[in-house]
Amino acid sequence: MLSVSSVSMATEAQMKQWEKMDRCSNAAYITVNVLESSADGMQQEIALQGSIKGLKTNTKLGAATPTENELRGSYNFLLRVSAGMPRPYAKREHDWLVAQAASACSLWVPD
Repeated sequence: MLSVSSVSMATEAQMKQWEKMDRCSNAAYITVNVLESSADGMQQEIALQGSIKGLKTNTKLGAATPTENELRGSYNFLLRVSAGMPRPYAKREHDWLVAQAASACSLWVPD
């Protein structure tokens, strides 16, 4: 009986981790697009605020909907990593930035 209980707990913990990775992947994709849309910090902030508000009212992503902290954490990380990169990003750079921001969000942004 104890082993079955341990397995169900591990599965629940794993599910939480997968949900966090899904949220962070979505946050990273959104914030890379925000950065790519304009080099102007004010325009980026307006786009980020619009994304945050839109995600609060749109429930299509369900458990994969990123939190405001995850969006802001990804955005702040991307500001540092993408400094000096020409916009629009090439496909390879775009994908690399999404992967970097998703990883950083998963590791460093609290739930």
